[in-house]
Amino acid sequence: MFGRRSRRVEVSPDVQRERQIEHVHSLTYALLLDLVAWFLDLREPVNDGLFPEYRLPQLKDIADPRERLGAYCSPRLLAAWEPVRARWLTRGIRVKPDFGTTATLQIEGLDGEEAPRAVARFTDRSVIERGAQRQYNSRDWVLTTWLRPDLSRIEDATFRPAGVEAGAR
Repeated sequence: MFGRRSRRVEVSPDVQRERQIEHVHSLTYALLLDLVAWFLDLREPVNDGLFPEYRLPQLKDIADPRERLGAYCSPRLLAAWEPVRARWLTRGIRVKPDFGTTATLQIEGLDGEEAPRAVARFTDRSVIERGAQRQYNSRDWVLTTWLRPDLSRIEDATFRPAGVEAGAR
């Protein structure tokens, strides 16, 4: 009879937008790290010391990067990358990743009028090893991701060198 009415706390549009941006950033960064780990067949949990920017805490302890990717990427996307991964492993390609510390991220479609899309541009300074050969990279890349409207999953993604015109997905 004299009980308190629970107060409903509304999240401001600005706070909601900040959360959306942070979530898209987290998914994009995790995609890059987990994809490299999967292509290199590295099966270990995410190391906080090496990857402090990995912001999907519910997945950090999962050793299999394919399983981590499966938690936030569409099965169709992972199936499309499987043949590329197989070629890397067959050819014995190894990578010492270095994606620099300066990247940009542009996000469109958070207003719900179109499918959300994130475009990340980063510098790849990784070293690629194949047998005794080493290739030192210094190239800018563009990672484009298309997400579900609720931002729960990456539906599609492409990598391309910066400066190369984006094709249809």
